[in-house]
Amino acid sequence: MPKADGSARDERAAHWALRVNSGLITPEEEAELDSWTSEDAGNFGAFTRAMAANAYFDRAAALGVPYPPKDEPAAESPDIVGLEVHRLNWREQSSVTRRAWIGGGLGAMAAALVGGIGLKYWLGAEIYAAPMGNVRRSALRDGSAVTLNSSAEIKVAFKDALRQVSLVTGEANFDVARDASRPFIVDAGPVQIRVVGTSFLVRLDDEDRGSITVREGIVEVHNGADNPVRLLAGDHLSFARQAMKQERLSMADVDRMGLWQRGEMDLTSMTLADAANEFARYSDIKIMIDDPTVSAMKVAGVYSTSDPAGFARAAALAQGLKVSVSADRITLSR
Repeated sequence: MPKADGSARDERAAHWALRVNSGLITPEEEAELDSWTSEDAGNFGAFTRAMAANAYFDRAAALGVPYPPKDEPAAESPDIVGLEVHRLNWREQSSVTRRAWIGGGLGAMAAALVGGIGLKYWLGAEIYAAPMGNVRRSALRDGSAVTLNSSAEIKVAFKDALRQVSLVTGEANFDVARDASRPFIVDAGPVQIRVVGTSFLVRLDDEDRGSITVREGIVEVHNGADNPVRLLAGDHLSFARQAMKQERLSMADVDRMGLWQRGEMDLTSMTLADAANEFARYSDIKIMIDDPTVSAMKVAGVYSTSDPAGFARAAALAQGLKVSVSADRITLSR
């Protein structure tokens, strides 16, 4: 393709990305964009790179990086409540700066993001995230609510006939407003969770492993098999790729699994190594254990998620261990 044509394509891709990011794209524009990206693989590639460039600048803005540059008039600041990372409505003139990024190294990331989720998912999608060490509760526009644990992130795309959510990472509690005409779907690694109105916890330990705990109502879990697994209040399902294991919990156990929503966690029956991994989800200060016999020791009790040093001192006292605390690590040893 001649350079001029490529520049025109990138300019159009930047325009479309800004329209999607604005949240104001109309159904007619959605159809036009879908047609444009479908007619030519180069158009689709340019659009994905433009979306990645927008994601880069939006995340930079959320972190306080100045954009537009200080010598340009600043765009109106977005209202970010509880660290809900909504798309930022930069002026159309900003597309010149953003277009400079479209042909750069963000293409592979863009292809992974848009190719994995799908073009339609990007249209109208919102991102909600919680920083490490914090819990964030946000209202969704259908009346549902989500509480995100430390470092969790979700993508939300509500349509007329479907409410679609993707748990990207971490742990979330969903309190779903009942709407029989619009199922609420949560994609979590290898499983898909389908509800109409209920309350449940979902956790992803990595892209293939996690768990679901139902607090109220009924949940259907699909993993590609013919028949979905039906969960009721008190049911807990752990999954790893296509394998699933279901167990029944007391409601007291269910409540304990949601303690993180008030800044606590129950470590009863965990090993010290497992407890150290749990604290690593909430703090950059790591609990280090070099001795395998110490790692295998069991712990018990409810602890504050924000106090790894307090936990380490309590564990050391209970197990007759030594504890050393520095600025960036806590060491447990014999």
